[in-house]
Amino acid sequence: MFEVEPVGKRQPQARPAAVDKRFRAFDPHQVLLLPPSLDDWLPKDHLARFVADLVDKVLDLGQVRADYTGKRGYPPYDPRLMLRLLIYGYTTRVRSSRAIEQRCADDIAFRFLAADQAPGFRSISRFRRRHLDAIAALFTQSLHLAQKLGMVKMGRIALDGTKLEANASKHKAMSYGRLVDKEERIEAEVAALEAKAAALLATDEAEGQGFGIDGEDTDLPAERDRREKRLARLQAARAQIEAEAADKARAHAEDKERRRQERASADDEQTVTNAGETAAAKTRPKPKTQANFTDPDSRITKNSDGAYIQAYDAQAVVDAEHQVSTAADVTTNEQVPPAPRGRLPASATLKERMARKLRNKPGKAAYSRRKAIVEPVFGQMMTCQNGHRLLPRGEDGARGEWRLLAACHNLRKIVRHAGLTALAG
Repeated sequence: MFEVEPVGKRQPQARPAAVDKRFRAFDPHQVLLLPPSLDDWLPKDHLARFVADLVDKVLDLGQVRADYTGKRGYPPYDPRLMLRLLIYGYTTRVRSSRAIEQRCADDIAFRFLAADQAPGFRSISRFRRRHLDAIAALFTQSLHLAQKLGMVKMGRIALDGTKLEANASKHKAMSYGRLVDKEERIEAEVAALEAKAAALLATDEAEGQGFGIDGEDTDLPAERDRREKRLARLQAARAQIEAEAADKARAHAEDKERRRQERASADDEQTVTNAGETAAAKTRPKPKTQANFTDPDSRITKNSDGAYIQAYDAQAVVDAEHQVSTAADVTTNEQVPPAPRGRLPASATLKERMARKLRNKPGKAAYSRRKAIVEPVFGQMMTCQNGHRLLPRGEDGARGEWRLLAACHNLRKIVRHAGLTALAG
């Protein structure tokens, strides 16, 4: 081996001598961290200022205020305060009442809107549930404001739908066929429990003992009550499915009879009614038709990813000029009748005429623009407003919240188009 001279270790370079650097003043125990005036908390162009001016100066809150008629009890929160929080929350992805309560403590914008008050999540939730219809009516007011600013032309509009998750699990649903089988089985169990209880009662009376002394049978009444409650839920779900099937058959038969009378130049409304009632009486639900115990109005449906979810079908009509939503609704009916073929009858409705028009070459070209008009609106509502899932249960609640989401979408468009000056004048 060759001898190698050891390499000397590198000596660390000396650090420069510390200098007397001045830092900004920092006092964790400072008494006042925020300006004394709430108006100084936010920048002049902050969205929260627009929401505050919108609620205080523009929106008509008469429908909300009219619901407060009692003079007794502890004074509730001012409706302006609650609407400020809800509108700003639904515009900035904060929709949960618990999340809004937390933001009133942690977020300067929410504290500004609430004037440093802190309503609890129960108060927020009750206010939203109590005034949901009135709050949803703000959609019309947002549309009028957009129209006033020249953002709604109604030259070309597009209609489309999207699936919104319901506030219910798909695992809490049951098909009509299973409902019938389960109902029959529980009815038999209730009858067996009643027979057993009657036999025990007779035995106890004969032996002079109190009912239910045997520990094995002390819970018979509780078991029977539990099964009877379960049976009542099953019967209600079955009745709902049967009623919906009857309504659908009735409407189809009445529409078919009216068309027949139009072709025959007749007008007999009683015959139309009779045809509908006959069809409703004969119809039976399909075995796979399902009902949900948590939210009976929602339906299991397939979303765009191919997964089955418990959902509502949310519809929106969007103006092509500025992608302002001009109509919003929620339905559970996904069936769209195809356009009529052959010669278009003179009695065809406007909807049928439009469907036929969209089947020709110019119509198909115009129809191809539908997704470019509507889909961005859905994407913005899902991403910017966290609107993929509805919080209230029931079709009316889902419709109200969907319209509130659409109203807040329009307000976002208004702010981007005209800024905070949109409310001037």
